[in-house]
Amino acid sequence: MSVVHRSLVCDRVRAQVSLGLDGELSQLENRMLASHLARCANCASFEEDLRAITAELRMAPLEQLEHPIVVRRPRRSIARLQIGIAAAFVVAMLGALVQVVAPETRQNEQTFAAPDRYATNQQLSREVNQIIAD
Repeated sequence: MSVVHRSLVCDRVRAQVSLGLDGELSQLENRMLASHLARCANCASFEEDLRAITAELRMAPLEQLEHPIVVRRPRRSIARLQIGIAAAFVVAMLGALVQVVAPETRQNEQTFAAPDRYATNQQLSREVNQIIAD
């Protein structure tokens, strides 16, 4: 279990070595990194190799590009915007039309229907008379 744990710690430390060479670690992270490198020979060797490679790359002359790199920002299509506005307008008009037409079609309908499960006064009086007669 300690071998697996040490491997995971070493993997994390090796990622921090790269960040440290770029100056992206806090003071606490730098101290923790230095502490681990003092205890782990494999990670210390890795750090030395990476430091040498980084120094070599930083000292190398920059490559000149044959063609310039141009990044174009995508332009928003005016046609798409117009289609969206037209669709929103159609939906709004349909909603308004439903509000205007719907009350006329519902005028003849009863808004509340008396439920059949509630007894009327006549039904109650019949049931009471039957109970008394029995």
